[in-house]
Amino acid sequence: MGNDSDDRPHILLVDDELNWAYVMKEIAELLNLNITITTDPREANRLLSVGEYDLLITDIRMPEESGFDLIRKVRRRIGDIPIIVVTAYDTDKLHTQAKALNVQKVFIKPFQIQELENAMARLLNIELT
Repeated sequence: MGNDSDDRPHILLVDDELNWAYVMKEIAELLNLNITITTDPREANRLLSVGEYDLLITDIRMPEESGFDLIRKVRRRIGDIPIIVVTAYDTDKLHTQAKALNVQKVFIKPFQIQELENAMARLLNIELT
């Protein structure tokens, strides 16, 4: 997590695919954002309870707990933090659940990285350079 003097927006990424996590780390650095990465939704819950984040980006299908279980807990505890879902599984049920949980954006892999950057910038109120 960022230190107190760092006022850059802070993202929490939850995804069990490490390759994707490294891509997201690069994107965050290019956009001058702080990013904390975890592969475990249970760890994400802990991190969210002790830190402040401006955006949550999560996968849905993970071994320990689903991304939707995490999102439900986040909505109960934190409320209106912006959430982006990134997943390889495109189903009607996914979109229905995402809408019900007030997920701001769903990306189905593969997608254009620029679209994700644009969504992040919009949700964090930052300008892309």
